[in-house]
Amino acid sequence: MLADRLVAHRGYTKHYPENTLLGMAAAIDAGARFIETDILFSADQQAVLYHDALMTRVSGEEQAIHLLSLDQLVCHPASEPQRLGNQFAGQTITPLCDLVSLLEEHPEVTAFIEMKRSGLHIVGLETAYDIVTRTLAPVREQCVLISFSDEFIDHARQQGFARLGLVLKDWEERQGELIQCIRPEFIFCDANKVPEGVALDEISATWVIYEVEDPDQAIAWFDRGADMVETFDIGGMLENLAHRAL
Repeated sequence: MLADRLVAHRGYTKHYPENTLLGMAAAIDAGARFIETDILFSADQQAVLYHDALMTRVSGEEQAIHLLSLDQLVCHPASEPQRLGNQFAGQTITPLCDLVSLLEEHPEVTAFIEMKRSGLHIVGLETAYDIVTRTLAPVREQCVLISFSDEFIDHARQQGFARLGLVLKDWEERQGELIQCIRPEFIFCDANKVPEGVALDEISATWVIYEVEDPDQAIAWFDRGADMVETFDIGGMLENLAHRAL
């Protein structure tokens, strides 16, 4: 099934602000079965959907996520004004608990929950794990914890979290000892980090290639052995690939 091979990167980001409940709901409405979001932490150690430690790009404000409480953050915009203008001026920062409620409404959807290293640095690996897994408890089976931090993913493995994914920092990391120990279900890799001509068949994990912009690129990656691709244009990708031979 085509929808099982596509991941909505930060929601339906081509047309909606990234990492917002609005964008996630739009991605699901467009047919996404897999969504991905980024996690940072407020000053009172609550999880929010947000990519950048600084709020300039997404919120248009000279502030930092970890310096504001959750009650403050949910009143701040998450509208991407530089990219989207004033279209979504009323869209505010989304707490992780709101995404949990959306997932409860859509048990067919799997969410990749990316733990950003900047957030892990602020609250610590163990605290971050405890906060996020406690929040995700109602939909735990629908969630995959992913991160560039192999230390965090290893900690999650030791704590018994069932579904894990590692985001490669560089291509050589795929052969490291820790990845052999963790044996993540998913391996995420930036398309630009895969050497030209290399086939993705040397590791049994599910390969997810991200920053894939158009249907032809997606097909090329599937031909090279990618199991899934991550895209900002989930609706357009589903529509364009629906009648293509994969």
